[in-house]
Amino acid sequence: MDDYYESNRRNWDERARVHPETDYYDVAGFLDGESSLWPLEREELGPHVDEGTSLLHLQCHFGMDTLSWAREGAEVVGVDFSGEAVREARILADEAGLADRAEFVESDVLGLDLDREFDVVFTSYGVLAWLDDLAAWADTVDRHLAPGGVFYIAENHPVAGTFASVEGDSAELAYPYFSDEPLHFDVQGNYAADAEFEHSEHYEWAHTLGDIVTELATRGLRIEFLHEHPFCTWRCYEGMTEDEQGYWWLPEDVAVELPLTFSLKARKE
Repeated sequence: MDDYYESNRRNWDERARVHPETDYYDVAGFLDGESSLWPLEREELGPHVDEGTSLLHLQCHFGMDTLSWAREGAEVVGVDFSGEAVREARILADEAGLADRAEFVESDVLGLDLDREFDVVFTSYGVLAWLDDLAAWADTVDRHLAPGGVFYIAENHPVAGTFASVEGDSAELAYPYFSDEPLHFDVQGNYAADAEFEHSEHYEWAHTLGDIVTELATRGLRIEFLHEHPFCTWRCYEGMTEDEQGYWWLPEDVAVELPLTFSLKARKE
């Protein structure tokens, strides 16, 4: 696993150097006061975040969402395994005037132990595929969530990850839904940047929706909702259309809707 981890970390270090300059992340808009949070998490988690709420953001990348929660009043800690991402997050916190209520920690989330508990643990979009051990991830969530606290995730739907393309009445299956082995990729560019990376090789893991829910539930977290949505936050297939909120939808000629995103809220009893 060390080789997989190091390949992924090198890849994300490069992404972290490039992503702050991309239109996808729109750092300039964020520094002008805009939130990087999507309407979904603001609607579903927002009521639990106010002045003084302690919030832990797992796999925070370079911190825009973390700092957006800080603007909502939270005292935030963001964690990421990429040293470059953490460095960029600290710079962004200073530029946004939020460094006094935001801390960023470089760590693998699977072994994270900050020796404290939070009112909210949050993570979102494209995070679970980089983890080989859902049990260790759920332990991290449980270890850092205070009694009565809320865990929330908005994430790409595992079903959507099995297709290479969807159009009309057909879809091309490309990746497994059930798999214990990592998927190997060596491609240039990504969802945010058409860039050339020196370290383009990386590994991802498929996790079923059932496994995700079960790992949380078996640690005593009470699932309050599991919602599935027919849109995603990036153009995962050719031909998709973007709405006014920035969500991407399947083309109108697709015969059936598919779940492309899910959101889950759980509470520690």
